[in-house]
Amino acid sequence: MIPLREISVVIPVYNQAYPLSLTLYGFTRQPPPFDRCRIIVVDDGSSEPIEAVVEAYRDRLNIAYVRLPRKGRAAARNEGVRRLDEGIVVFCDADRIPRPGFLQAHYEAHFGAETRMAVGHVRELYVSEPEQNRELVLERIRGESHDRVPQFCRLVYGLFDADGGTSAAAAWVSTLSGNLSVPVELFQRLEGFDEHFHEWGFEHMEFGYRAHLQGCRFRYARQAVNVHLAHPRSGASYEALIRQSHAYFYQKHPRPVVREFLGFMLGHTSLRQLEQTALACEETGSAASVPDGFVRITNF
Repeated sequence: MIPLREISVVIPVYNQAYPLSLTLYGFTRQPPPFDRCRIIVVDDGSSEPIEAVVEAYRDRLNIAYVRLPRKGRAAARNEGVRRLDEGIVVFCDADRIPRPGFLQAHYEAHFGAETRMAVGHVRELYVSEPEQNRELVLERIRGESHDRVPQFCRLVYGLFDADGGTSAAAAWVSTLSGNLSVPVELFQRLEGFDEHFHEWGFEHMEFGYRAHLQGCRFRYARQAVNVHLAHPRSGASYEALIRQSHAYFYQKHPRPVVREFLGFMLGHTSLRQLEQTALACEETGSAASVPDGFVRITNF
């Protein structure tokens, strides 16, 4: 029997009551004993009835609800981890529905290894008007059909070999906190996510970059699958959000590879070029074999 205290889940949420209900349903489908792992839902000042959604799963999941005034995703994730003392924390966004085996795959990615981060496998599902088509969404989730790997994820997963390992100097760009696990001890040592990232942005990759600077190893857990329920983003354009978030990232880490990261995210720099810049910054080792692809962010 796996001690349940060894793996916990933190789900930050802001006004995503409907996707959260589907995500929590996905956690009820984890095989024992992972269906009883501790789940902490951190409500980042929502106006939607998040607590009611959590209460609906109280008898099926080992779940806790925490509410914060609106502080942003970084602060919400950090607050969830403050409730933990040990083990592995898995981050899953409120609109990322885990497939059966999700938690087990994250758990096993940390077996017999140095302290490291495990990057899960993200897929994306688009259903028109999902709130009016719940049964169709559930049918496709259960049947594992009609979803795809987002273009950004497909590219960065190429940094890893068939066993999930990597020697890439730019592996930190794969740090997607919607599907990520890390030992609590390492998270605490890194002082968590930077809460100066208030809106959508690169708090996850900046966290991964700090981990990389401390020698953290990254692993791709391809069986740790969750499915992003795709949705349009309102407000500022992706490019505006990317530039705004990158400006703070680069201010904090004024290094060539971080400067070049903006070009990568805007589709001007290939992943291979970014890896070469990262390697030059470290002045050690040899270039890893990485894809020579470009990314064009349309949804992230």
